[in-house]
This record gives sequence, structure tokens and C-alpha cells, in this order.
Amino acid sequence: MKFKTIIALFLFIGCANNSYSQLTNEEKTLSEIRNEGYNNSEATKMLSQLTDIYGQRLTGTREYYKAASWISTEMKKIGLENVHFENYCSDCRGWNVKTFNIEMVAPNYMNISAYPLAMSKSSDGIVSGEVIHIEDFDDMISVQKDFTGKLRGKIILLGEKPKRKSLLDTIESRYSDTQLKQMEQKVTAIVKVTPLPELFEKWKIDDKADENFLKFLETEGALAILKTRPMYLGILHPDGTYYFREGDLKPLPYFTIMPEHFGRLYRLIKRNETPTIRLNLETEFYSEPENNVNIIGEISGNDAQLKSESILLGAHFDSWHSGTGATDNGANCIVLMEALRILKQIDYQPKRTIKIGLWGGEEQAFLGSAAYAKKHFGALNKKPNLASKKISAYLNLDNGAGLIRGVYLQNNELARPIFKKIFSPISNITSGAITIENTISTDHETFDYYNIPSFQFIQDELAYNSATHHTNLDFLEYVHENDIMKNAVILAWTIYSLDNMKGKIPRKLN
Repeated sequence: MKFKTIIALFLFIGCANNSYSQLTNEEKTLSEIRNEGYNNSEATKMLSQLTDIYGQRLTGTREYYKAASWISTEMKKIGLENVHFENYCSDCRGWNVKTFNIEMVAPNYMNISAYPLAMSKSSDGIVSGEVIHIEDFDDMISVQKDFTGKLRGKIILLGEKPKRKSLLDTIESRYSDTQLKQMEQKVTAIVKVTPLPELFEKWKIDDKADENFLKFLETEGALAILKTRPMYLGILHPDGTYYFREGDLKPLPYFTIMPEHFGRLYRLIKRNETPTIRLNLETEFYSEPENNVNIIGEISGNDAQLKSESILLGAHFDSWHSGTGATDNGANCIVLMEALRILKQIDYQPKRTIKIGLWGGEEQAFLGSAAYAKKHFGALNKKPNLASKKISAYLNLDNGAGLIRGVYLQNNELARPIFKKIFSPISNITSGAITIENTISTDHETFDYYNIPSFQFIQDELAYNSATHHTNLDFLEYVHENDIMKNAVILAWTIYSLDNMKGKIPRKLN
């Protein structure tokens, strides 16, 4: 190599190194986060282990606790500190399916695609009965008038004939630029948030709206109930019942069945061709309060003044029982874990303490997050304590496994410039849409009630509401690997950005 060429090469290397040294700390950290998150991702591997090996994680069950024990071990492996369980319910009972089968045996044979609803009790072995249709139970006076003395040995087909879903519908979807722009252009939040105490009281009534009906059926000697929900291509949606506490009703065998099979049974009855069903269901109830745990971990802060403040991350760890809870909400639990793994792997030393809470009992009534909030921030209907003021922000993931496209401000306009700054450097990963809108029905509502700046991310639906949410198709197949890799990078960057703010995210104006 000629001498001039060598000199030129050294000058080039020197310039390159000097250019790298001119990068800001933020640019260096983002590059490291991207590299670790994309080239060394552990997300899909962890999610497969959680969902394929440990499976469904119904509140109160042994499966839930086994999965919680596994993920707490994983937290320790990636370097989280103070990993521990906090019990959230002393009387949430366990329930498992051991075996079941449903068949139509007259006027001819058909194996019925079905799944039992949680908390259903066993049948008396293999039982058979004619099917009788009851449209609804809203008017119990009419139900008792029309069906008293007519239900012994019968199987109840409950509900209206399901409306047919079009096979031309798009089952998997992403937000369009137009939709995101419309969300951003909202000037006020349309969705109203019900205060937590009122919401919990409402759920106590709503979740047991069928209790008198179920008791009536059992008193009358009915054998079982079959219902359905309009879904695509035979998907089953068995997300009830909510009788999850010790001492609650144990409903008679209660199944959701494929809409097409419900439709056939319905039409047979309308043609006076009474179908006969043969079925069996074996379930197990047990009381093991130790199963009901939130899983908590943290990365301690390193700044003498700021380490007492926390950035809290959350996602619900429980699921319904007919799938493995991959999209609801296993993927997002793993995204939180992967984001923290990335930060540990690049040796980021946070100023504030970063905490993670994987909540149980969300599907029942925010049981886990509410128990955590009461323990750490004070009782409901009382002014939040000083510890709540130490939470800089709460970030929640629970909208399926789709790509993060932005954030709901939960009516906190003061947070807009903060998220605008966070999303700007990662505009090639996420649209960074920011909407004033509230979103509801997940654990961020708990922390929002305590006036902690609480945010749920906007995520692409994919097949979440059309096919996987609370259904028997909630499996790993419906999780896009690239989406959860990107989400972990987005979340790691968001944590880093919030940690390096001079102050905390402002609380809402009262």
C-alpha cells in the first residue's frame, strides 16, 4: 500500500471516530437500543416459552402461578432487582377444565365445536337432552312464566340467532395515516372515564346480571347452556363467567359454541325438528390464594436526588382460558421485559428507579393493579398519598400485539410536548400519533384515578378484535415478530427519554 494511501486511510478513520464522538448521548443510546433490540432480540423466544409451555393464565389458577414463577425467574436473569410477588386477592378461587365433549345425536350426528365458560361446574357424567331455545333473560318474570316446569332434562340454547359475518371483511388491519390524523386532531376527549369506585360497583352488578337466570335453570333441572357470539369462521369466544370468588355461584355446565353450529340448532328448533345433545364436562374448583400474585421488579435509580422517583411500567399477566393469551396479554408482558433487558444489556444506568408490574385479575375487575395501588398509594375515595407523587409516569400496554403507533394522553394535554419530543427521533419506527382521547378497560385506569400521569399506547389492531381477543385463537401465530421487536425498542427509548427529563410529567389540571 502506498504511503499516501495509508495517510488517507488514517485520516478517514480519524474523521469517522471524531464524527462518532460528536454524537450526543441520546443518539448513542438510541443506536445502542436499536442494535440490541433488532439484532439480539429475545422477545419471541420468551413469548413462545410463556404461551406454549405455560399456556393459559386464568386468575386464581395453578397455571397462572407457574407462569408467574417462571417470569419472575426471567426478571432476575435479565438483572432486575427486588423481584417479588404481591398478593392481590385472598378469595379468588381456582378452576380448571379436565375434559369435555358436545355432540348433536339427533336428528343426525354432528360434533359441536365448543368451549366451556370459566367457573362452570361438571355435568353429572355423560348426559343427553333435547334442546330448548330461550332468547334472553332480561325479563325474568316472563322467563319464569314461559318456562317453569318445562326445563327438566333440557339443554338451553340461549340468545338470538347470530348475525352472519361477511367473509369479505378484512380480519387483520392496521391504522391508516388518515385514521391516525383524525385521532390527533381531536380537541377534547369523547370517551368518558368512570371513576374507579363507581366502575367497580357497576361491575359487581353487570358481571352477575345472569345470576338469577342461572339459579332458575338449575332449580328447574336444566342440564346445560349453549350460547354463542357472532365471530368469523367458527371462532369461539368463551370469556365468562365472572363468578370467581369463593362462595360465588358455580354455574351449571355453560358453553359457548361455534356460531354456525348455534345457527343450525336454532333453525332446527324453528322447523320443529327438536335436536338432541349429548355432552359431558369435568371441571375442578380449588382454593389456593397463593396463586393470586402481581409480579414486581425494578432497576434501581442511580441519581442521589431522583432515585426516589419511579417510572412504572405495567401490563396484565392473566388471560382467559381457551387460548394461551399470546395477544391478550402475553406479548405486551414480554415487550416490557424485553425493553428492560435491552436497557440492562446496553448498561444503561437510570437516574430514576424503573419499576415493572405484571398484574393479575385484570380480566375480572383490575384486581391486581387496584390492589397494588391501594397498598402503595392509599385507599379509594381518599386523597392519594405522597408516594403517588413520586411516580413520574405509568406506561401501560394492553391493546393486542400490534405495532405501537402513538399514545393516548388520557385527557392530559400537558403531556403532549413530552411525547412529541420522545417520538421525533423514532419516526421511522412509529407514526407517533398523539391523541387527547381517553381509552378505557385496562389497568392504566387504576393509576389515572390516583392522578398519576398514566398512558396507554395506540397499537395496530391486527386480528385482535376480529379473531383473538378472549377467543380460542389467542395463540403465538397471531403475533408479528417484527412488531414486538419494534415495540420493545420504542418502549426502551420512551423509558430512557422520560428518565432523562428534568422534571416529572405534569399531572392533569383539575
